[in-house]
Amino acid sequence: MRALTPLDATKPIGQIEQHVVQQLLSPAAWAQYLKGDVGHNELRPFIQELKRLSDAYTQHSVGTKLPQLIKSELSAQAYALYYLAINAAKMLHLTPHITSNKETLRVLDFGSGPGTASLALLASLKQPLNITCVESSQPMRAVAKKLLSSWNAGKSLADLSFVSHLPTSNTASYDVIVAANALAELSEAESQALITHLTSMVAPDGFLILLEPGQQLHSRRLMRFRDGLAKTSPKLTPLFPCTRADICPMLKASETDWCHSTIEWAQPKLSRQLDAMLSFNKHRIKFCAFVFQHGGQLRPGMRVITPPFKMLRGTAVTLCGEGLYSVVLIKKGQRSEGTRALEKAAVHDRLLFSQRPTKELPKSIMITPLPL
Repeated sequence: MRALTPLDATKPIGQIEQHVVQQLLSPAAWAQYLKGDVGHNELRPFIQELKRLSDAYTQHSVGTKLPQLIKSELSAQAYALYYLAINAAKMLHLTPHITSNKETLRVLDFGSGPGTASLALLASLKQPLNITCVESSQPMRAVAKKLLSSWNAGKSLADLSFVSHLPTSNTASYDVIVAANALAELSEAESQALITHLTSMVAPDGFLILLEPGQQLHSRRLMRFRDGLAKTSPKLTPLFPCTRADICPMLKASETDWCHSTIEWAQPKLSRQLDAMLSFNKHRIKFCAFVFQHGGQLRPGMRVITPPFKMLRGTAVTLCGEGLYSVVLIKKGQRSEGTRALEKAAVHDRLLFSQRPTKELPKSIMITPLPL
């Protein structure tokens, strides 16, 4: 087993991409990667497959079942070489919300693909993981098995198993359940049934992560599923991005707005190289996600929903939290040291206010940034 280079030893996304290259490309390509770009002759066999997959995803009608696209080893490897790092970056944005004192965590990775979410968990959680991957594509399961079973950067894989479908009679419980980009490929009825099944398997104090593409239709669909959970599963407390457990006010207030995150990441080099070869652009990544905890506590404070917007009267920001969904204004004459945290905030930052925010914030207000 060739060791990862020390350069990326503390950078999970670089660590993950190195592992994928090392396991899926030739020794010659691995040697090229360590020195710079991988030769185009090594990557060219995957390009047409990636274009085919991209076309299928963009043309797919949201809310309908997507036919199985990964039917060959080439397709599965192409997907992993390009999409795995992108989707792992999204997961790494969410894994800090998973906190547990258990010695080993039981993980269910539904629609695991090449093991993306599981690799992100292995790269970021301190406990050993007992992972069950659910993936219907046999070539994708083979790639996931290769990538996960060979992962040793944190020596954190306690056990690994694969199933093609989740048994309807499954009564096991899990500490972490992830469904990443899975609902996007299912019909409405299938999605509802899956969410019901997954929520029934979340262990006490366990976590459920639902992650979908960041486009408007996918995001608003996931927001509606989140509202369904608010009604049917009150023991599942939202941790991210919501700091409220009732029905989403954004869905009620607008027919077009959607709650999503954008990551401007240090794009790893193979991802950049494939972008150039494909004429794609993934220097920013958008996604919609919700993190829930069974029996968890709502986090205090307000989430920033839109970036601070400077206008003639001052700076406007949309906030969401318990009992509040509103645009607030820091008037030019009311700026202070106390408002600085809001003026510099990013989308989904969590802030604590010394008094309940009003549409025009007083100069005396103190705003404190909070973690996660």
